[in-house]
Amino acid sequence: MCPAGLKKPELKNDCLGFVKDMFTRLRGMKRRIDRDSFHRFVNRLPRYTIGVPIAIGLAMILLVVTAWVMTPTDYTQGHVTEARSDLGNFAARLESHISTRLAIGRQIRNSLTNGQIRTREDFLTQASYMHDIFRDFQAINWVDSMGVIRWVSPLKGNEAALNLDVSTLPLPAATLAAAERTGRLQITPPGQLTQGGDGFVAYIPVVRMERLTGFVNIVFRTEPLIREAMPDGLLKKYNVMIQDKTRRVFGTIDTLAGWDDDSVLHKWIVIGNRVWTISLLPTAETIAAHASLVDEIVLITLILLSVAIAYLIHLAMVRQLRIKASDKLFRTFIENSPSAIIIKDIEGAYLHANSKWHEWFNPAGRDIKGRNASDFFPADYTKLVMEQEKQIIEEKRMVEQEYISPTVQQGPRPTFAQMFPILDDEGAVIAVGGSITDISTNKKTEEALRNALMKAEEANLAKSKFLATMSHELRTPLNAIIGFSDILIGQYFGPVGNRKYTEYAEDINHSGRHLLSLINEVLDISAIELGKRELVLEPVSIRDLLTECVKSVRHRAANQGIMVALVANGSLPNIYADETALRQIFLNLLTNAIKFSYPGDKISITATVTDKNVSIAVKDTGEGIKKEQLPHITQPFVKGNSTSHITSEGVGLGLSIVKSFVAAHNGQLHIESEVGRGTTVTVTFPKETDRQVA
Repeated sequence: MCPAGLKKPELKNDCLGFVKDMFTRLRGMKRRIDRDSFHRFVNRLPRYTIGVPIAIGLAMILLVVTAWVMTPTDYTQGHVTEARSDLGNFAARLESHISTRLAIGRQIRNSLTNGQIRTREDFLTQASYMHDIFRDFQAINWVDSMGVIRWVSPLKGNEAALNLDVSTLPLPAATLAAAERTGRLQITPPGQLTQGGDGFVAYIPVVRMERLTGFVNIVFRTEPLIREAMPDGLLKKYNVMIQDKTRRVFGTIDTLAGWDDDSVLHKWIVIGNRVWTISLLPTAETIAAHASLVDEIVLITLILLSVAIAYLIHLAMVRQLRIKASDKLFRTFIENSPSAIIIKDIEGAYLHANSKWHEWFNPAGRDIKGRNASDFFPADYTKLVMEQEKQIIEEKRMVEQEYISPTVQQGPRPTFAQMFPILDDEGAVIAVGGSITDISTNKKTEEALRNALMKAEEANLAKSKFLATMSHELRTPLNAIIGFSDILIGQYFGPVGNRKYTEYAEDINHSGRHLLSLINEVLDISAIELGKRELVLEPVSIRDLLTECVKSVRHRAANQGIMVALVANGSLPNIYADETALRQIFLNLLTNAIKFSYPGDKISITATVTDKNVSIAVKDTGEGIKKEQLPHITQPFVKGNSTSHITSEGVGLGLSIVKSFVAAHNGQLHIESEVGRGTTVTVTFPKETDRQVA
């Protein structure tokens, strides 16, 4: 190592001796494999990890001090660097700030082009919304194809612009003509606005069916726009001037003279079709603020950095020792892995294989160096392996594949091979590595699970067939019972005499209809599970369907003192769906909400629209569902009442039918509930649904 207390000649000789000794030992290790010499060298490395970093650190400190002494100090350059940074930051912020506002115009142009904005009210609503978000522009207007401003938002403060023919004004007329000719956004040079004050105007042409229909017109006042984009404190440090060619856009000094001085920093930004020049002139206070001990601080920082680098070198050398130890641990892990692990060159020749690979495919222990798969495997297996390796080299990605591998002692066994490329620093494939895992146990487990699943499906199908058959058999006598009880209630063949007979007939009729409703639900769920319920897709008006469903249950809800409300705007789109299935979905949800609500509770059904989906939420303030019941609430024959205070009819098939029909429409069902606060069931459908069988 290099001692720290020696004089310069002695230090130089000692360090050179150390370097010479290290390289001599490295060359000796390369020429011969001498285990004793190698271990002695490794044992000396910890001492070198201290001496080498100290020598490098001292050399860097000497270099830094020499450069600091020989380099003249120039305090005046500090403010230039900061000014360039501030100028770049301000230019980027201003360009981004204005680009964001211009994007509003392009968005409104797109809405006009694709028909989302059709009327004056639509335009003013959209423009007013944008103006509420970004208040640093003067107005958003609609200019017709003749150049007349027809719609203005906001009108207050912009009354002078309404019905103004901009094609008669010199600057706007030229810009308007350029926008019409190019079909692109065009911006006027800065000038006096009709509303008063200085600013500039953007014209965005709107073309529909290859015909110009008008322009989206955005009016900017330069003063508030630029000050909004300006970083805090910028005007305290600099005088600012922004020009469009020779026209003044913004300035803290009224005169344009003196802005071409060498001390002024300039940057150009592109605003639409215009190029603005931003100029900063540091104030005298800014320049004076940089006269400090910066150079001394830099020197100390560089010395500390040199020490830090020396310490990092020390850590790197120590890490290298640890990597050697880690490499040994890694090799031990590979050798004891339950999977066969191999490494091959790009020609397919083996470079390394662990003990498990030898156990399976080379128990005789033949040397694998220079050999390929054909030396150990049959021709058909070798072909599959070579094709996989070729794919890995060409695509430079991991390839996974199952094989029936011919092991020597256990015969053919199912294996799972994960082969991957080994790349150099330039990304070129230099080798192929991989692991081969015995999956025979997994295959047996999969087969057992597959057989169990088939038996479960057969049992479920038999159950559904049984329910469907029994439901049909029960419905026939039930229809007769309901019909005869209707005759007794209506006394179609004369009075029955005692009033009790009529009451009993009404009880029989009510019970029969209730039982028939349950049987119909069983038939529905059986038909869905058996795949016999085909959806007939057609355009369905969601608003009309929801209105009908609410009307159907409103009388029952009113009798129980429950209010039902529909919240849906008139712009709900039609969706392609089975109308009967949709009606049953929402009637089941509304009926459930009424069942589990108290007098005075409220039920609301709300419809919302996104770009791709239509969502309908049925919300009640009723009993609610226990948290532990929610995961199972949509299963057949599961009822959701959380207390015995509410006695509900049904056998728990309503939500199961809803879930099946929603899934058949590629929709989603989401249920949220809290006991005592109510339940919200949200159904989401795509706007377009493929035809399928439930």
